[in-house]
This record gives sequence, structure tokens and C-alpha cells, in this order.
Amino acid sequence: MASTVYNFQSDLNRIYDLLDGFGYDVKMSHKGTIPLDSSVSCADMCVQGVNECDVFLGFIRPDYGSGVLEPGGKSITHMEFETAMAREMPRFVLCDYRVTFTRSLFKDSFIVEDFTQKKIKFDNISFDNCKVMDTRCVRMYNEAIKDKERPASKRTGNWVQEYYDYDAIKMHIESQFKHPDRIQKLIDKSKTN
Repeated sequence: MASTVYNFQSDLNRIYDLLDGFGYDVKMSHKGTIPLDSSVSCADMCVQGVNECDVFLGFIRPDYGSGVLEPGGKSITHMEFETAMAREMPRFVLCDYRVTFTRSLFKDSFIVEDFTQKKIKFDNISFDNCKVMDTRCVRMYNEAIKDKERPASKRTGNWVQEYYDYDAIKMHIESQFKHPDRIQKLIDKSKTN
């Protein structure tokens, strides 16, 4: 499971309890259930945790998260997402509505300069480290939905569930994870591909 932790702790606790109640062995740094190795960095342990899992549950939130190890680098959460996508493992991604709202706000925007409209390229907009909305989260969302893959009709593994509150998160997790035999079929299918 991947997510920024700050200001999300109580929801992460409830999500852990929900998944644990379904019988899953949940790896979550917030709960201390990722195997630790003092000779390895936090980032490497988290990525290794994704590599050891069979299913990935990730949350894209307005806060990009800590763990950016170098200027211009990616957060630990972003590295976990990329690892899950590269492994082509079953993944379930939920996104805070504020991220999708920000994306919609800028998607087909333009500026007017000398009476001429110029389209704004989202990749050129930066609110990095902004405490309200970090635009790197929108970029993560775009990666998760495979926004740049064309044609859109050929995209797979690009479902991202928007949520507004914990009840929406709970409904989605229950809908997807309450039948472990279905999840096992997805795991088995991913290992044969």
C-alpha cells in the first residue's frame, strides 16, 4: 500500500483494519508492517515492499509526500507507484478529488497574450511543494490513468477511483477486496502474463 502519511493517518489506520479483517497481510510503513533492514534506505525498503507484494493499493493525494531524496527527484510514494506499474501487478488506485479537480482546472486552459490565446501545457506548470496542491500529484494521476498512451481505447490498468471521504474509500475497498478468491485470480492471471 502506498500513500503519503501526513494528515491521512486515521484513514490509513481504518484502511489497514479493513484489509486485515478480510485476511490480507498488509504491508504499510505507517503501521510498521514493512520488514526493516537497517542497511537499506527507507526508500529502498518501501520499493522492496512493493516488489514483495502481490497486489498494490495506492492513494494519490494533494500532498506529494516526504522522502524526496534529491532536488527534482521523486517521492517514495511516487517510486512505489512506478514499481507497481512496471511489475504490471494487480493495482487499485484511489485519488483525492482535489487532485482531479486541479487537473480539470488546468486541462484545456490557456493564457491570453497580445490578444492571442496560447494553450497552457500542464507539464510546464509547477506548484511543487505547495501545501494546498502539489502539481506532482496531478502528474502521478496522469501516469496512473496512462494519459499519454494513444489511442485511449487501448489503455489497460488505468482505472483510478476518485474519492471525497473515508466512506467512499471504504466502499471501493470493500467492493474490490472483500472476496479474496477474486483477488487471487487477478494475482494468478498477472503472473502468467
